[in-house]
Amino acid sequence: MAMNEARRTRLLAWAGAAILLSSVLVGAQEDSRRLWDSAFLAKREPAKAKPRPAKPPEYRVATPTPPATAKPADTAAPGEFLGVTVWRLRRSQASDSGESRLLIQETEKERTESVEWTPQRVEADTPFAAGDRVRLSIESPRAGYLYVVDREFYADGTTSDPYLIFPTQRMRDGDNSVRAGKVIELPGRAAFKLTPLRPDYQGERLTILVTSEQLPGVSVPLDAERLDPAQVAQWETQWAAAAERLELIGGAGQMSTGTERAAAQGRLLTQADDLPQTLYRVLSAPGSPVLISVPLKIAK
Repeated sequence: MAMNEARRTRLLAWAGAAILLSSVLVGAQEDSRRLWDSAFLAKREPAKAKPRPAKPPEYRVATPTPPATAKPADTAAPGEFLGVTVWRLRRSQASDSGESRLLIQETEKERTESVEWTPQRVEADTPFAAGDRVRLSIESPRAGYLYVVDREFYADGTTSDPYLIFPTQRMRDGDNSVRAGKVIELPGRAAFKLTPLRPDYQGERLTILVTSEQLPGVSVPLDAERLDPAQVAQWETQWAAAAERLELIGGAGQMSTGTERAAAQGRLLTQADDLPQTLYRVLSAPGSPVLISVPLKIAK
């Protein structure tokens, strides 16, 4: 009888702990949904022609919540946000709407042709196949300047030299300023083609950096230009912070819309417009540079 009573006490304790844990997890998810709404969407201008959706899209937490110790000690702010949409391109089909198609100039063995591709959203950790074509859309809810560095990474943990792929003079005439609602789409009117040049190639690692001021000593090249690896390592050591990734529920697989195509050409998005597929909540101090890493992995 005493054993049964002890067992019942343990079961009740476990049940209570499970309910408490469930409440914490649900609360964390609700907090995350409120965070993107208040700290990202609200930074955009209100829509003049159409109202903000009564039931906004929802995000799910795709990475473990960073520990409290990872938050800046001098602030209770929820961190800085950065929106990224990774697009995987497929050949356009007759059923694809005209607004979702993208015409890309491709050069193969001294032959140039225009090919229609349809971009589709994928989650940031989606594995790709060798030869896949990929594009990125980036939106910062705070004003600043955007830099994107690309490196190949290999099975032994090493990487290639870093290359500054944005800004360049061939894209937006070198203008790398960002603000809420302004979408930077890379790479211009082309696409990243994930082409293995080594047997141990595992993909590309993009370092996305938003700063309040232009980086001193970094000029805007005509095309992608090699950077000093030590300089990039210093940026990552100095500005890297814990980050949480959120994915738009139901967004993966969706084709680009006319609104998104217009945003890529310079139209500012409003609170009633499409949201990024992936949000990064970076636990950096307000005003400090925001730095994240986005790997484009080749499936094994």
